[in-house]
Amino acid sequence: MDQQKLDRAIGRRLKTLRTQAGMTLNELAGRSGVSRAMIGRVERAQSSATAALLNKLCAALDVTLSDVVALSEKPPERLTRLADQPHWRDPDSGYRRRHASPPDAASGIEIIVVDLPAGARVSYSPWGRNAFTQQLLMLEGAVCVHIDAKTVRLRDGDCLDFDVMRAVTFENETKQDARYVIITRRGTSYGKM
Repeated sequence: MDQQKLDRAIGRRLKTLRTQAGMTLNELAGRSGVSRAMIGRVERAQSSATAALLNKLCAALDVTLSDVVALSEKPPERLTRLADQPHWRDPDSGYRRRHASPPDAASGIEIIVVDLPAGARVSYSPWGRNAFTQQLLMLEGAVCVHIDAKTVRLRDGDCLDFDVMRAVTFENETKQDARYVIITRRGTSYGKM
């Protein structure tokens, strides 16, 4: 899917989720800390949403980024072919994510394949409600994961279990691209790492 089509699909999906939540633009702006004008531009596909902006909107709507980027409104599937897996690229950092899991998988597990370019940094605000747990499995390269004041450096084969109740930043301090898998299980949350 080209970027313009993806921006339109993300905008429509965000508007649908906002409407389903019974929120006005002003209410979503208040909950997310994103300006009403910016939300409107994203919903109308006049602006490409960054990972940080989408994180804030998703947290305020109590949905995952996958709920927005996967863009599925079909019944659950058991198989998703590589060619059918939605891809999204953050216009700020170049961060790329591929939603590998079948949409709305019955298991409640989501698998996201991430390519983080050399030198890139992507930060996420903490989730206030319905926080969920994740695991990150490094496939190639190295990534620093900053969870509040704690930093964990991961290399090939390392696996980190964490939640999104605190600010999380993924940073590639190296000169080589990094690839990792994020595995999320909906409806699970727990205490500090």
